[in-house]
Amino acid sequence: MKAAGLITSVALLSQHTFAFQARAFTPPTSTFLMSSNIGKTFPSGITLKEGQPDYASPLSFDLAEITAGKKVVILAVPGAFTPGCSKSHLPSFINNHDQLKSLGVDEVICTATNDAYTMYAWGVDQNCAGKVRMLSDSSGSLMNFLGTIKDDPIMKRSERYTLIAEDGKVTHFFPGVGTDGQKTPENAWAPNVIEKGLEGAKV
Repeated sequence: MKAAGLITSVALLSQHTFAFQARAFTPPTSTFLMSSNIGKTFPSGITLKEGQPDYASPLSFDLAEITAGKKVVILAVPGAFTPGCSKSHLPSFINNHDQLKSLGVDEVICTATNDAYTMYAWGVDQNCAGKVRMLSDSSGSLMNFLGTIKDDPIMKRSERYTLIAEDGKVTHFFPGVGTDGQKTPENAWAPNVIEKGLEGAKV
C-alpha cells in the first residue's frame, strides 16, 4: 500500500513538473502590432521610477511630463542584465549617442519592469551616464498602455521594442518580435531606428 501510494505521488508530481516545464518553455507571443501604437499620446499617470546613488529612494516621474516638448527615444527590454539586452539592444543606443543627438533626439530612455535599484545598477554597469536614462516601469503602467505584455511565467515583462515620441506622441514604433511571435531584435536596435525613423525624417 505504501509503495502504491508513493508511486501515485511521484506520478502526480511528475505531471505537475511537466506542466510547469511546458509552460516555462512556451514560445513568447506578441500581443501588439507595430502600427497599433503609432499616434498614441502618453496620458498623465504613466509613472516611471529612477534609481539614485547610494541606494537613496527612487524618484518618480510622469512620462507625459518628461516627454512634453521633446523628441525622445524609448527602448524597452524584457529584463535588465539579460544577455541580448546587455550585449546588443542597450549598447546600440549608448554607442550611437552622438548621432542620435545630431538627429535631434533630446533624450534616450531605457525601461524594463525591473525595480529602480536594479535599473540604476544596470545603468552603472553599462556606462549609461549622460547617454541613456534608466527608468523602471515596475508598475507596468507603460507596458499596459502600449499593450506590450510578454508571456512569461516568472515575472511580468515587456516585449522588446523601441519607439520615437515627439511632444509625448508616438511617431515610430519598432517591435523586437513579429506578430507571428518570431524574434526580430535587430529591428529595435539603434541602427535600424536611426535609418528608418530618424534619418528618414530629416529635411
